[in-house]
Amino acid sequence: MKHEREDFLIEHHTCDTLRTKPKSFELYEEYSQKSIDDTIRIHKENFEEADSKTKKTLEIEVKREVEDFRIWLEKTKRLEPRTAYYYSISLKSLLLGLSVGVQVAYLFDTVLDRLAIDSSLRCR
Repeated sequence: MKHEREDFLIEHHTCDTLRTKPKSFELYEEYSQKSIDDTIRIHKENFEEADSKTKKTLEIEVKREVEDFRIWLEKTKRLEPRTAYYYSISLKSLLLGLSVGVQVAYLFDTVLDRLAIDSSLRCR
């Protein structure tokens, strides 16, 4: 039952992303050339089916992917290092196959938007 509930929440949140997709999702889709919905589903399935040794390997790959994404954000999108870090790290739980990753991405997006607004107000 819990598994079905988590699947429903993921589908519900990812469907919502069609209307108000966090910027980190959009950037990651551009970087990876894959839809975020597919990414979430594939990573979730991979981690659910993995034994402990395979999970460690997947975790190393996720760590590398997050770092590569951060570097891409800095070089290609010319984001400040701190901003690139937060966008990339906000996707880490999704790439680890965790359902909470969708909520984390939305939270980071809200925080980064708020910081951008506060920063622009201080510059005036």
